[in-house]
Amino acid sequence: MKKFVLFLVLCLCLYVVSHDLIKGTLPTTTKIKTLHIHEPKLRAKMNINYQTVTVNAGDTLLSIAEKQQNAPLPVSIEQLIKDFEALNPGTKANSLQIGKTYKIPIYKH
Repeated sequence: MKKFVLFLVLCLCLYVVSHDLIKGTLPTTTKIKTLHIHEPKLRAKMNINYQTVTVNAGDTLLSIAEKQQNAPLPVSIEQLIKDFEALNPGTKANSLQIGKTYKIPIYKH
């Protein structure tokens, strides 16, 4: 009886591991919102100062932005992410790639 229960537990573990590897446990579908601005007045309002930066190993959007400011950011992290994604269409703030160049927003104190 113990061998049978052990066999069932082993089968369950193998099923869970295979399901996790094949399908995953987190949802993979993401909706990407694309910002299209056609009106000149709206483009003028979105005038964001930025600096072009090449990402190094270990860099995050927050660490890069704080290095540029040489001080704590005067805006929220959410605003930083929103401005970064507006400056770099089609790029998510959490998917920076080493060696690629991005536009990082600069804020005045």
